[in-house]
Amino acid sequence: MKYIVALLGTLCMDLCTKEVARRKLPLGKRIEIKKNCLFLQHIRNTGMAYHSCAGQKKLILSLTGGIMALYSMLFCKSMHQEKQNIGLCFALAVTLGGALGNFLERWKRGYVTDFLLILKGKNPPIFNLADVAILFGSIAMVFLHEK
Repeated sequence: MKYIVALLGTLCMDLCTKEVARRKLPLGKRIEIKKNCLFLQHIRNTGMAYHSCAGQKKLILSLTGGIMALYSMLFCKSMHQEKQNIGLCFALAVTLGGALGNFLERWKRGYVTDFLLILKGKNPPIFNLADVAILFGSIAMVFLHEK
């Protein structure tokens, strides 16, 4: 049950922060939060990381749906093992929560709302909480997976 709570908590935080960004941040405008370090900038990303596959909604949904199916199987298998790897279960839950947040928004709107920008530069990545959850969950899985 605690893993489902982690998954749903990640999903809810992601969807809520995206909703706030859509309502409160003007599209495209950059707001500095911490001098030269942390910014908010609302964009609509029709692609994946760095706008790869931009505008190819069906392809992106198919790819991410397939990956989520694989992760879901790993999640279920990990949860039902006699000796659970608690860290791995949480990492999978957080990763799935983030992936589901981006998947649902892309399916509903045709894009993902990105709004977090760290270290401005020529072409900095702008991301959201789902992206953070996917990144950290995936990194944790590498270190927590039992060989």
